[in-house]
Amino acid sequence: MRMLLTSSGIRQGPVQDALVDLLGKPLADSRIVVVLDAILPFPGDKSLMLKHLEQHRSLGWAEFDVLSLFSGPRSVIESRLRSADVVLCYGGSNHWLAHAWTATGLAPVLRELLDEKVYVGISAGSMIFSRLHAAAVDAFDDHEEVQMLQLASVAPAVPLFDWFVLHHLGAAFLPDNPVDWAAEGAVRLGAPVWFLDDDSALLIRDPGADPEVVSGGHWLRFDGSGRLVDSR
Repeated sequence: MRMLLTSSGIRQGPVQDALVDLLGKPLADSRIVVVLDAILPFPGDKSLMLKHLEQHRSLGWAEFDVLSLFSGPRSVIESRLRSADVVLCYGGSNHWLAHAWTATGLAPVLRELLDEKVYVGISAGSMIFSRLHAAAVDAFDDHEEVQMLQLASVAPAVPLFDWFVLHHLGAAFLPDNPVDWAAEGAVRLGAPVWFLDDDSALLIRDPGADPEVVSGGHWLRFDGSGRLVDSR
């Protein structure tokens, strides 16, 4: 398994270096497919998304594909996913992204891809593997988004981890006192919570082991009692 769970994608520095190491070859010799479903339910201007995608495209891939899991027959989407070296799931709603994988019947394919490809998650794309997915709705008061998406229930696309990850540490749009917010959420979950800034990522080779932190920035780790147990 080769997973890179990022807050803001592939940035020059430790995160990009880790990706190249996982690939075992240059980006110029690698194909990437970007799954956009997490961002698609939200209305409004998408200029920032396009800028972000262009930043990733400009890294110089052999092929840069973009798709929605709902954008064609399952066999066609599966073929495009399997032809890539890197499967990147863009940010937005982790709830809708997990739903998209399961509703299209492609969640079992994703599980296979995790053993065959390099998986990169951006924010929500990094949040669809926790067994605590549903519990986190209560722990971090995410009910409004679930209601907006008209989802009767939420669940991980592929349940792998017994911890949860939060993103964009330091961002202005987070709740007041974001460290307290994360710590209190960890208490409600009763499980470890990682909190990453946009220059940090978690590298996963074994889902049963602790992730490795890859960072040129700042990150926090809380245990299930809300105690800060590690940070940078």
